[in-house]
Amino acid sequence: MKGYYSDSEVEQSEIAASACTTILVGNQVTVDGSFIIARNEDHEAINAKRFNFHPAETAQLNDFHSIGAMGNDFTYPAAKNALQYTSNSDFDTNGTSFGAAGFNSAGVGITATETVFNNAQVLAVDPYVTKTGIGEDAIVNVILPRVHSAQEGVALLGHIIETQGTAEGFGVAFVDKDGIWYLETGSGHHWMAAKIPADKYFVSANQGRLVDYVANHPDFMASAGLVDFAKKHQLPSAENSGSFNFHRAYSQDVEHDKTYNYPRVWTLQHMYTDGLTTKIDQGESFPVYLTPKNKLSVYDVMQGLRNHYQATDHDPYAHCNPSDPYRPIAVFRTEHSHVLQLRPQLPIAIGEIQYIAYGMTALSVYLPFYQGMTSVPEALTLGDNKADSHSAYWKFRKLQTLAMVDWNQFAPIVQQAYHQFEQQTAHKQKLMEAEYMVLHATQPEQAVALINAFEHETLELALALTEDLTNELFTRLTIDTDKLYNFSGA
Repeated sequence: MKGYYSDSEVEQSEIAASACTTILVGNQVTVDGSFIIARNEDHEAINAKRFNFHPAETAQLNDFHSIGAMGNDFTYPAAKNALQYTSNSDFDTNGTSFGAAGFNSAGVGITATETVFNNAQVLAVDPYVTKTGIGEDAIVNVILPRVHSAQEGVALLGHIIETQGTAEGFGVAFVDKDGIWYLETGSGHHWMAAKIPADKYFVSANQGRLVDYVANHPDFMASAGLVDFAKKHQLPSAENSGSFNFHRAYSQDVEHDKTYNYPRVWTLQHMYTDGLTTKIDQGESFPVYLTPKNKLSVYDVMQGLRNHYQATDHDPYAHCNPSDPYRPIAVFRTEHSHVLQLRPQLPIAIGEIQYIAYGMTALSVYLPFYQGMTSVPEALTLGDNKADSHSAYWKFRKLQTLAMVDWNQFAPIVQQAYHQFEQQTAHKQKLMEAEYMVLHATQPEQAVALINAFEHETLELALALTEDLTNELFTRLTIDTDKLYNFSGA
C-alpha cells in the first residue's frame, strides 16, 4: 500500500495501484515452531527497493519527516537509544521512509502495511487526517527503533493514531518471541488489534479482516472509546456474547471487493485448509482464523504469495488475459515480497530471517537475510526508477520483464531454476546455522563474519543465476524472432 485516499475514493472503493496481500501464521501450525508474518508489497514495477541496515544510536540526529512522492506533513521526534534495525525502503527516501518490513535488535519484526478501507459512515464523522496523520511511509522507521516487544509496537502505533490521526486505512503485523499481533485502523483516530491465535493462520487482502473485539481481554487492544464511539454514531455494530463486531462497525464491504479482494483470501484459505464450503463472492462468510490441513513451512507461505490462480480459468498470465476480473496475488507491479520468520528457540541473529523476493513473486527467488547480518551487499543498496546494470532490483526485474513476453514458454524455465536455487540455499542455511551455533558464544566476531559471508555469497550466486537465465531467455527469443522474420526465400 502506498498513498493517501480521500473520503470519496474510499466510498467508491477506487483502489489505487498499490495494494498488498498478507499471511500470518502461528507457531503451533508451522513445521518448525516458528512464527511467520509475510506480505507482498504491490505498487509500481519501476519503484526499486533497497535493503537498509540502521545501526543503534544513542540519540537519533533527526526527527522523522515524511518524504518521497507520497509523503505528507507527518513528523515524529527523534528516538533516544534507538535500536539497531533493518528496513526495505523506496529508492528515493535515503532509507528513512517507506521501510516496508524489518527486524530490530530486540527481536521485534514488523510488516507495514496492508491497505484496508474503512466505511463511509464512520469516515464521515472521523475522517482520515491526510495532511498530518501517520501513514505507511512512517511506520517501520518510527516504530522499530523504539519497541522491545510486539505488544509495545501495537501500543505505540495505536497511541500515534489516537493523538495524531492516521492518514489512511491500513493493517500492520508485529511479531516477537511471544507471538503475532495484527492492528487495523477503524477511522481517523480509532483502531483495534488482536493477538493471532498460535494454532491458526490469518490472511488479508486489502480489506479489514478483524471481526470480534473483546474489551479487557489480554489478546485484544483498541483505541479508547472504540465501542462507545460506534454506539454514539449509530455505526452498523453488533454485540454478540460479550464481543463487539469491529468489522461491521468500521470496515467496508462493497461490490468491488468480490473480484479484487475476496478471491485472494478465498484462494489462500482453500489452498491451506480442506473442507471449506465458503463461496468466493461471499467475503463476510470467510473465517478470520483457520487451522491448516498440514503444518505450514516458509516455502508454503512463499507459494501462497506466488499464487495467480494457476490451473484455473482465472490465471491472467497463462491465458494472456490481463483484464480478468479476479485480481491475482502475484502481480507484476509487486516491488518486493517478504516472509519474516521468527524461531524463538534460536539466538536472534539466526533465529530471525527475512526472506525477500524482489519484483514479481511468481518470477522471483526468495533470498534469506539474517537479523545478524551487519554488512549489506552493495547491489541491494542500489537502484532507482530507471533500469540499470548494477542493482539487484533491476537485475531481477529485467528477467521478469523478459519472461512476461512469453509466459507459457519462459515462466517455467525461470521458476524451475529458482526453485532449485531455493532448495540449495536452504541446505546451505542449515550448515551455516550449525557452524554459527558453535562460534557465537566464544567467537562472536567470527560468528557475525560467518553470517555476512553467507549473505554476500548467496546474493552473488542468485545474481549470477539471474544473468544466466536472462541470457537463456534472450537466446530463445532471438531464435523465435529470427524464425518470424527470416525472409529465407531469396
